Amino acid sequence: MKKIYFLIGALILIVALLIGASFFIDKKLEDDTSFISDHIDFDKLGSSGSDSNKKNNSGTVNSLTEMAVTAKETQLEKLNNSDNEHEIIVTDLGELKVDALLSDEDWQNRLDSGLNELNINNANKECSGLFYYDQIAPSLKQLYLEIYISLKNFNESFYLCSINPDDIDYAFNCVMGDHPDIFYTNGYMFTKYTYDEDVVKIEFTPVYTMSKKEADDYMKLVKDYRTAFLKGIDNKADDYTKIRYTYEFIIYNTEYDLNAKENQNILSVFIYGKSVCQGYAKAFQYLSSSLGIQSALVVGYVGNNEGHAWNIVKCNGAYYYIDCTWGDSSYLENSLSIASGGINYDYLNITTKELEITHVIDNFAILPICDKTSENYYVKEGLYFTSVNVEQISLAFENAKMIGKDTIEFKCADYNTYKKLGEYLLDENHVFDYLSSDMESIKFMQNGDLYIYCFPLK
Repeated sequence: MKKIYFLIGALILIVALLIGASFFIDKKLEDDTSFISDHIDFDKLGSSGSDSNKKNNSGTVNSLTEMAVTAKETQLEKLNNSDNEHEIIVTDLGELKVDALLSDEDWQNRLDSGLNELNINNANKECSGLFYYDQIAPSLKQLYLEIYISLKNFNESFYLCSINPDDIDYAFNCVMGDHPDIFYTNGYMFTKYTYDEDVVKIEFTPVYTMSKKEADDYMKLVKDYRTAFLKGIDNKADDYTKIRYTYEFIIYNTEYDLNAKENQNILSVFIYGKSVCQGYAKAFQYLSSSLGIQSALVVGYVGNNEGHAWNIVKCNGAYYYIDCTWGDSSYLENSLSIASGGINYDYLNITTKELEITHVIDNFAILPICDKTSENYYVKEGLYFTSVNVEQISLAFENAKMIGKDTIEFKCADYNTYKKLGEYLLDENHVFDYLSSDMESIKFMQNGDLYIYCFPLK
């Protein structure tokens, strides 16, 4: 057994406090603490604009990141002479329902914008299976599709079927939450036309950040990135393998940078290789969808009310949360694997309960409870402990060394197991039984929130 001694001194104590739960181990370990929950994302996600923070019909606050909404109201002196008896468009969703009082010219404007039977039916097929589209109320699906078609076609403006600004905002957020490939808009403007005190029609005008040609040129580069991504994975792999591969690919190829270009969309990751939380989340969503994985953007905040974005993903029939940003060592400054460019897996396929220890969900739509653990990274990789199993510990160290890992992490099922594993490996110094013989001391990290230990192997 190696001789262990304390590293004593005020300077070391201060350093230890500053870097959270990072410790130098020679003789005895410090108390449990978290090294993840102290990190927060500084890119703000709150919308600005007259209607951007209103509650939608689900009771949640619309907070899709940096999606500005500008409202205008115009008072009509008279109603349209038209009695609104236009040709009815029959779609797979039923008869096209238009609450707005539209003139013949207004109606033709909609048709010219592509809101016809063929396009609506095609869009319905394209969007079926997407997370937010599948859960949106049937009465709002048509509104969702109208917005989706208009954004894909780069329509300048048209009259929507709805006259409810809250429904429009909700549907717009759902479209943006489902479609990371719509990277060329950062909000919309709308004009309410009223007669007396009643809204009779709403004109919708998307705000584009680039021309259609520019977007098409960028999309070619995005597809090139996706092609390179797909070469590294067998499309017949199981959901967990696909999700882990996507998580790792994004993190290995992206640097966290608050000043990254286009950092609220996929271009920051795919073109510039630098991004912030929303760029990471949308990139994960886009790439995982190319592997047949359903995922969606989720927004909320962490730390001191700092806006944040991450993903909800469907893995082998159950939903889990994923946070690629918190998996990147360039963001987690205290990670042991910074020098090696490693990855933190604490937030790969976790439950709602685990997520809410450090994240606050403030999403624009209702989310399912994620309560399964079978596809969690630590469970799948044999690093999840329900008791102090010496054989399991030994095998985990051997496997980690065999594949050349720089660190090894263990996750415990509960606090009692976490405490006992710490006593065995650290208080009793058994951790040195599994390390290289030339390692006289080690620096380790622990996450007391999620019951995780992290040890170096080199």
